[in-house]
Order: sequence, then C-alpha cells, then structure tokens
Amino acid sequence: MTNRLQIVCFLALICMAFSCSRVPKHIISERKMRVVLHDMLIAEAMVESLHDSYQTSEERMAVYDAVFAKHQITQAKYDSTLMWYGKNMDLYMGIYKLVQRDINAEIAALGEIKPNPISGDVSNYDSIDIWIFNRSGVFLPERIFNALLFDISPQRPYSPGSSYVLRLAIWGLPSELKYKPRLHLSAVHADTIISVNQELAADGYYEATVKALADKDVKRIYGYVFLNEAALAYQRIYLNDIRLMKYKE
Repeated sequence: MTNRLQIVCFLALICMAFSCSRVPKHIISERKMRVVLHDMLIAEAMVESLHDSYQTSEERMAVYDAVFAKHQITQAKYDSTLMWYGKNMDLYMGIYKLVQRDINAEIAALGEIKPNPISGDVSNYDSIDIWIFNRSGVFLPERIFNALLFDISPQRPYSPGSSYVLRLAIWGLPSELKYKPRLHLSAVHADTIISVNQELAADGYYEATVKALADKDVKRIYGYVFLNEAALAYQRIYLNDIRLMKYKE
C-alpha cells in the first residue's frame, strides 16, 4: 500500500511539473523566448553595425517587424514580455545564456572551425593566409538573416604594422536587392579598433584591407559578410575562395 501511494504521489508531482509554468500565459514562454531573443539580438547587431543602411526609424523597425512576423507575435507582446522578464531577471539571464551559447555554436558551425595548421609565430612570415575556416559559404532564401562571421584570436598577438586583406568572391546577387551585402573587417589592438566596411554591389571578387598600428600588437581579427533581405525570395547566394592574408610591414 505504501509503495502504491508513493507511486501515485510521484506521478502527481510529474503532472504538476509539466502543467505548471513559471511564466504567465500572456507572456512569451521561456522556450519560445529563446528563439525570439536569438533573432532579436541578431537584428539589433545588424542595425547597429549597418547604421548607414538603416538611418530612419522606419527602416530599423522593418528589421524588427520581420522578427515579429516570423514568430507570429506583436511588438506589444514582445515589449510586455521584456518588462515581465525584467522583473524576473533570474529567468531572463538563464534564457540569455542559452541564446549566447546558440549564437556561438552557429558561428562555429558556419566556418567549421579547425585548428590553425600554421605552427610557430606567424610574424616571421612576409605574407601568409591566416583564414582557418571553410573557404566557401552560402546564403539561403529561407533565412531572414544571413551572415558569415569570423573571429581569429591568435595564441600570440600578431606583430605591429601588418596589413590584413580579406578576399572573397560572391555569386548569385540579384540586381533588385534593396540592401546589398556588407563586408566588415576589424583589427583589434589593446585600446584601439581599426575597421573597414565595403558594400558588395554585384557579382565578382572583392578585397577589404585594414592596416594595423605601427606600434601596437594585434589581439584579434574579426569581421563578417552580412545580408538582410526578408522581403525578396532570392536564389542562393554563394561565397567562394575566401582568404585572409596577413602582410608583414
């Protein structure tokens, strides 16, 4: 009899665990908020990074509206959900941590990060390709946001004064794209970031170059190729022959 009672109590607890939620019904659930917040963080990063393309409030809101439409929610519900999670920061921080993990995993998957095959100090080379990811990528029409992101942090800082040249080919760009893909490249010093941005206006080969400071080591080289065009059902767009050359001063 005791065993039977224990089993009944155990099943009751399971039912309560699945039926009860820490989030009210009018608030976006933790599971859904994870995917919504993921897309919103990408949208916010895009608007902030590509401010020349999104100068008006209407242009910026169009990006956020695309996220709301994708997840079938309204801005009012999203805003009220943020206010609720703001009063329950333990839940919000848990979701945010998972989102950051998701984004980091996607960055790694996009490039299929491999160990750098170059041994020793690359400062000794007059020129060397420091790209450690796949040399090709594809932007898909079913994605609202498409980006090729990369971040290279050497075990030993790169020497001062070197130049970094990102080279790639892009194919399949429709002429009717409202927002063209943007290429961004940055060299990070201890207290200074040197960056360059370039629009990829048509099919072909492109280069972007940053010149490091002559008196400071380079801790990171990072950047992206980013495309947003939610309204146009374009065909696949391909990136090929991607290289990141380091040229010694």
